[in-house]
Amino acid sequence: MKGIARFTTRAAIVTALAAGIGACGGAGAPSPTAANPTAPPPTEPAPAAEPAQGAPAVAPAQAVATPAAAEPARSAAVISVQPVTQKIDHPREDCRDERVVHRRTPKDQHQIAGTVIGAIAGGVIGNQVGGGRGRDLTTVAGAVGGGYAGKKIQQGQQNRRTYTTIERRCRTINEPSEDVVAYDVVYEYLGSTHQVRLDHDPGERVELPVRGIE
Repeated sequence: MKGIARFTTRAAIVTALAAGIGACGGAGAPSPTAANPTAPPPTEPAPAAEPAQGAPAVAPAQAVATPAAAEPARSAAVISVQPVTQKIDHPREDCRDERVVHRRTPKDQHQIAGTVIGAIAGGVIGNQVGGGRGRDLTTVAGAVGGGYAGKKIQQGQQNRRTYTTIERRCRTINEPSEDVVAYDVVYEYLGSTHQVRLDHDPGERVELPVRGIE
């Protein structure tokens, strides 16, 4: 009985040693099932979607920087403006009301009545001077002088027979002046100066393109 007990004890010790050695030998290599079961498997890149049949292939968008086109200048800086003057006549009509004196036309334009009356009066006066042949001479002289005097007296009376009217009288008056007819403009464009004659003052800048006048 003692021999069976010893054999059983040795067999138990050997079995325990074998189990321990097996456990120590497999500790260096992990079991395939020991890996983390929750880690996601490595994924392969998804293949690019093929374009539909008949549709043109679209190249991937690329950022291309295109320079902005420079806008043309719309005006240029004015350097100087010189007015061009010209002497111009400005005629105008000046009208006003004036008093006009008219002489009445006499019926006896040759003053016959005055001459006759003067001659008679002068003859009478001359006839009273002297005597004989001298009286005849004074009578004739008196008649001649009286006739002349009578004519002048009648002529003076006729000249005083006048009337006045108001008439519109006009005349042309010329008023010359120095008028500005154009402007000589000097402006700068693209680093160079240009000169042009304009019909107006452009101010500090002139619009492009510049269209001058003759």
